[in-house]
Amino acid sequence: MPAPGPGEVLVRVEAASVNTADLEHLRGEPRVTRVATGWRRPRNKRVGFDVAGRVESVGDDVRSLQPGDAVWADLFDSGGGAFAEYVSVPQVKLAPIPRGLPSEVAATVPHSGLLALQGLTARGPIEPGQTVLVIGAGGCVGPFAIQLAKAFGAEVTGVDHTGKLELIRSVGADHVIDYTREDFADNGLRYDMILDIAAQRSVLDCRRSLAPRGRHVLIARSLGGFFAAAVVGAGISVAGSKRMGVFMWRPNNREDLAEMGRLLATGQITPLIDRSYQLSETRAALQYVAEGRARGKVIITI
Repeated sequence: MPAPGPGEVLVRVEAASVNTADLEHLRGEPRVTRVATGWRRPRNKRVGFDVAGRVESVGDDVRSLQPGDAVWADLFDSGGGAFAEYVSVPQVKLAPIPRGLPSEVAATVPHSGLLALQGLTARGPIEPGQTVLVIGAGGCVGPFAIQLAKAFGAEVTGVDHTGKLELIRSVGADHVIDYTREDFADNGLRYDMILDIAAQRSVLDCRRSLAPRGRHVLIARSLGGFFAAAVVGAGISVAGSKRMGVFMWRPNNREDLAEMGRLLATGQITPLIDRSYQLSETRAALQYVAEGRARGKVIITI
């Protein structure tokens, strides 16, 4: 049982969800991050980022939360530990769960939902009638991105492999592209916004699919990809009307969590949950996601 220190809150975990970021933490990817996280094995053995639960107790100097409050958070930048019965979290990382939202649903949102929201709006709001391309639309982040873009009034196209096309349609995509049969960069279509979650194509490939004054954002999965997109994207942005590159992710941004809560409450976003596992089955849950079998979010319930 962890003990909350000054400014910390002990959360009784009710649900967590599995992200590809959890797998990257276990595998030490990108490899360069091992300089900080441990070269041969993780220095920090706490696993799990998305958490939803209730306040069990609070440490000194905590005034905004009290026992019994329903809270959610992304523990990515505060040590992880969501795959547990209890976790101690800095109070500044926690936000109230919207009233009536089940913990199993809330646990899907803080990491993947905020990545989708911030990625889509990093270079300006999505306007009604605009066209949006989501690359890697069938993973943890993609279904949120599709639903968010639709909620903003956009026409959305999702890109993924054959086995995920039906999933992409089910969350509201207007069009789908099977990358095993069609190259989005060569089909002549142009988009006002491209969100690249898969991070398998170059910035120059994506540039060909941008409309004049179009915007592109990469959710980088490697240090090399991050710097390539940042440098090349910055050059393209300076030289022309298209704005390209990476974005500054802000975990647990309260305004964004509040916006996601509002969209959930109004039914404009419905998290796609594939299956649930018990805490004792965490290994199986991680393996299921690692094998690419998940069709939506995978939940761990406590």
